[in-house]
Amino acid sequence: MTTSDAAPPFQPVAQQKQRDRDAKIPAEWRLPPSLLDSLHIPPSAKIGTASPLPCPVDVRKVNVRDVPRTCGILTEKEVDIVGLNPVQLVHRLHVARDLSAFEVAQAFCKSAAVAHQLTNCLTEILFDEALARAQQVDDYLVQHGKPIGSLAGVPISIKDNFRIKGHDATLGFACWANEPDTYDSTLITILRDAGAILYCKTNVPTAMMIAETLNNLWGRTLNPYNLATSCGGSSGGEGALIALRGSPLGVGTDIGGSIRIPAALCGLYSLKPSFGRFPTHNARSGMAGQEAVNSINGPMTTSLDAIELFASAVVGSQPWLVDPKCVPIPWKPVGDIERKLPQKGLVFGLLRHNGVVRPTPPVARALEMTAKALEQAGHEVVVWHVESNEFADAARILEAFFAAEGRHGIRNLLLQGGEGDHWVKGLNPVVKPLTLKEIWDLQAERSTWSASILAHWSRIKGSSGRLMDALISPATPYAGVPHDTFTHVAYTGAWNLTDQPGVTIPITVADAYVDDGQNEAFLSEVDQKAWSSYDAKLVDGSPVAIQLIGRRLQEETLLALAKVVDAAACLRSI
Repeated sequence: MTTSDAAPPFQPVAQQKQRDRDAKIPAEWRLPPSLLDSLHIPPSAKIGTASPLPCPVDVRKVNVRDVPRTCGILTEKEVDIVGLNPVQLVHRLHVARDLSAFEVAQAFCKSAAVAHQLTNCLTEILFDEALARAQQVDDYLVQHGKPIGSLAGVPISIKDNFRIKGHDATLGFACWANEPDTYDSTLITILRDAGAILYCKTNVPTAMMIAETLNNLWGRTLNPYNLATSCGGSSGGEGALIALRGSPLGVGTDIGGSIRIPAALCGLYSLKPSFGRFPTHNARSGMAGQEAVNSINGPMTTSLDAIELFASAVVGSQPWLVDPKCVPIPWKPVGDIERKLPQKGLVFGLLRHNGVVRPTPPVARALEMTAKALEQAGHEVVVWHVESNEFADAARILEAFFAAEGRHGIRNLLLQGGEGDHWVKGLNPVVKPLTLKEIWDLQAERSTWSASILAHWSRIKGSSGRLMDALISPATPYAGVPHDTFTHVAYTGAWNLTDQPGVTIPITVADAYVDDGQNEAFLSEVDQKAWSSYDAKLVDGSPVAIQLIGRRLQEETLLALAKVVDAAACLRSI
């Protein structure tokens, strides 16, 4: 990032926004300075500092995941509450009725406040509104004898780009600060109608276009498993918050991996659906009008069942009636599909590497663990052998689309907010725009490339002739990666080009004693760069996830297959 001795023009706006946000955290929910000091929380991440710039990258390796449970701010009962997943919460709220929406909301508000003080994950705080809404949800249950909706009382955190009336959606741009929205995004309306409690918005990188979470307005978000490593992006605020159980379920967005990358680095389950399954209408974009690669939204959470809970509620609202780009495909119960799957003999493809970047040892180990577990369960695993430059082409096409207008739109927004040339690291400056003919040619190439991937998919069969059911792949080359060094997004971005759904599944944790291998034959310059930041000791203890890819618009089948993988792999230490 460019800096100078003089304070940048956006600094007063950033400082005031941070002060306004932090003032909404009650004094009794604030961690003592002595605790923050003992954890080596960077000064620029602490409440009251109001630093306008992302915190430095020389953060110590510290795991803070136990702090919400041990700091004394949450009561014993509240600690138990935030340990529940969304499906368990629904049972306790709707069936057992031994928890109230108000006490659940208060527990997660407190936990989110603690999570924010540890990782700088929040942008907008809606605690007071959330508690008032939770009381309304409780009152409705008493008066009518039934919950107001299928998500009644479930706290849901929201990525910053979704519009919530009365609050900013800045995407990290100073020029969009202090411009509260006058309407809700379509998804927000659906979640409200289902009874969900919306209580905070979470941090993103500038324009949501890098796999790191930092911007000039809100600063950098840290990974709770290891403050010295990235939480990923662009839904990194969600990843950090949910990993600390400051949220049971959050909504992210994904245009090249922005749900799956932070979910993988933070040890979470997530779903990137095909475009049109979940509504995107009236959400804010850092590159409005870029639709060559569609941005989608999806859940990030702590269980596969929670993903279905969210999807069933959202798709069950018939979003195609209010969002013209939603497809009218009703949600099918995943349990029905599970029961129809063969107990043995499913065929899973295995992408050990994509021909561009080899996954680092923890990820390679997780892939083999998964494959072995599935084979032991009676299923078949067939290797996807990379043909020609198929994934190198994906990376090139994706980057070309993202830079098609030369990034002038992002630059103009930076200039409007007084950010000038203060580009965050990883967000590349302006380039020469493509001509209209070049964009058309690129779109034609994308379609041809996608058809070739589909043909390759269809050639992979089991010994019985059964077509491949789903593909096991890295979600990222890394289990953990130092700040500002994330290099390669094609493991996720390729499937944005084909519009196929992907699920992340946590498998294990990095282990410095067994993951100390080296890449002895680099596949490319990008491979060498990606591996240059690998440090087995640094990422020791970080979560390791894989990605499962399904066929387009078959999210329910993918979730059923993900449950097969999850049950076989049987993670159980993160």
